[in-house]
Amino acid sequence: MVDHEKLTEQSQEVIDKQKLNRQVNYFIMRRMWQVIRGRSADDTIYKAFKTSRERFTRVINTGIIRYGKGELAGLCQLTGLSEDIFTGKTRFVCPYKDGDQEQCITEEEWVHLFKWRKARNSGGGDRQKKIYTLLNKVNKRNIENHDFYRLCYFLTECKPAPLRLPSDKIRGITAEMNRMSFEVLDSCEIGQLRKLEALMQSKLALVKSIRVYKEEKDKIAKLRK
Repeated sequence: MVDHEKLTEQSQEVIDKQKLNRQVNYFIMRRMWQVIRGRSADDTIYKAFKTSRERFTRVINTGIIRYGKGELAGLCQLTGLSEDIFTGKTRFVCPYKDGDQEQCITEEEWVHLFKWRKARNSGGGDRQKKIYTLLNKVNKRNIENHDFYRLCYFLTECKPAPLRLPSDKIRGITAEMNRMSFEVLDSCEIGQLRKLEALMQSKLALVKSIRVYKEEKDKIAKLRK
């Protein structure tokens, strides 16, 4: 027999979880906008997302939002973030260093924050200050922290982060290169070696130019801080 009451409870838990995740995600998006781009009446996340301040704040306060036709796809295309971030199926992961230990802003800490924001009881403002401090410690350039990295990239560059080449593909390319031993190359004809040499030289030049370009971008980004 199907326990309908249990299924209803589980469904409600999923809904509540997604609402909390939306609150967290929109809170982080707005806070990181302020950290990276500053506060300006003309340059706001509301304008960037083509929404009102009231609507954006309502999501932070309640976790409730209804996207118009094509709106969700447009936000994903604009920011490079996944639908799951906007719908709340996924929550930003926020790891930070506390001495030598790596910690992470916990779900409990987020729950306490939003309970305070709802009640506005005295002393709760310290919780928000603490969250602000911890968010400042999260590495904005950690590509492995996929969603948070792509958010910070968009806020900095005003465009989606380029899609990252999967690590397994890099390993495959490296493995192919490593297999090019003397014995393998010695078995090639001179014409084949010339073509391979020309190809590798062009790819090496491409890799070098992209590496130099990215290093310069990182230097400029650091100087802006």
